[in-house]
Amino acid sequence: MKRILALAFTTIFAVTACEQDGPAERLGEDIDEAASSLQGSASDAAGRLQDAASDVGNSIEDAATDAGNAIEDACEDATDSDC
Repeated sequence: MKRILALAFTTIFAVTACEQDGPAERLGEDIDEAASSLQGSASDAAGRLQDAASDVGNSIEDAATDAGNAIEDACEDATDSDC
């Protein structure tokens, strides 16, 4: 009988202790939230960086096309024929 009471008391104590967050549990949750927030910020920054790199690439492509067209126009003006 004493063993059954001891087992019941231990079980109740363990269940009650697991339901309450201690300082370490709260700290762990705060760290998890901070890591999640940091991951979101890093993802946002990576997206903005990727957009900026794409814009630079498009600008370079446009400039190269414009330069090629200018060279072709100059060639045609100089030779009075299609280049």
